[in-house]
Amino acid sequence: MNGKSFSDRLSWRIMGIVVIVSLLAQIVAALVITDGSIHPKDWWREAPELLIYLIIIGLSSFLVLYFFSRGVIRRTIRYGEELRKTTEAKERMESDLTLARDIQRGMLRTDFPPFFHAFVKPAKAVGGDFYDFEQQGDYFYFAIGDVSGKGIAASLLMAITRVLLRFVVNEGQPLDVSMRRINDTFSNSNKAGMFVTMFVARIDLKTGHMEYCNAGHAPILVMPPDGEPYLLKCKPNIAIGLFENFSYESEQIDFKQGTRIVAYTDGVTEAERKDLSQYGNERLLAWAQNVVETRHGTSLQEQSVVESLYHSVCDFADGNLQNDDITIMSICI
Repeated sequence: MNGKSFSDRLSWRIMGIVVIVSLLAQIVAALVITDGSIHPKDWWREAPELLIYLIIIGLSSFLVLYFFSRGVIRRTIRYGEELRKTTEAKERMESDLTLARDIQRGMLRTDFPPFFHAFVKPAKAVGGDFYDFEQQGDYFYFAIGDVSGKGIAASLLMAITRVLLRFVVNEGQPLDVSMRRINDTFSNSNKAGMFVTMFVARIDLKTGHMEYCNAGHAPILVMPPDGEPYLLKCKPNIAIGLFENFSYESEQIDFKQGTRIVAYTDGVTEAERKDLSQYGNERLLAWAQNVVETRHGTSLQEQSVVESLYHSVCDFADGNLQNDDITIMSICI
């Protein structure tokens, strides 16, 4: 149905009703004015000025209501059409975001070995945080990363980085070489000026020896079986994508059997309350110490560790909206 013809027909109907009501009101008013002394059929002869007045009022009402009602109705119809289009566009966008979220979730492995667990909670429908892992014999590779920004752009970059990471790491080269190749490939085509912080490690599950390389990422949390938790110090490598031909440096450390490693993105330590105070490293270490003390001598599943830290962050935020993606992983050597 054509919107314009529909609005015209509706305008005519409304005007007809209102004009009839207006004329009836004028006739009643005229009867009141004449006090019933002049019969309506004699108005033309006895009070022509009253009849002319009624005709003028009727025509004026008709013209005013015609232009007014037609304009109002057309604006209402136009607004309704714009609202319908906006709603449809929003629904399409929400559908696309839901599909993108499902695709992104599908990219993250969930077939965790017993000694490993990971969790991602985007701040929006899709996000830029990611994790990956791979076990090759006695060696266990894991990585955690955080793309600058949030939303669709970050999610696309996250997917590209994860593919690069999987391709390069599977070649079995030293981690500093792998990170250099990823950085050069990423930087060469990084037109948007975005970057990725990343921590990559390879652990010998038999000996507890770990080679690792930190590209501007938050320090990982180490929970020894017989000591206080601490944040692992790393060499100051830059984030992926900032500069081409940067020489990344990997490091090595030996852990005792039973050591737990908790890696996370800055959505954990930078979680905020409404007063803008942040969770921070001190609360993270306090949480780790509490886990060690309360679970001493008992077995602890990695999923429980991850969930415990996430709930600690949520309790601290006290209902404040999540302002960044959150990723947490736990590995027990």
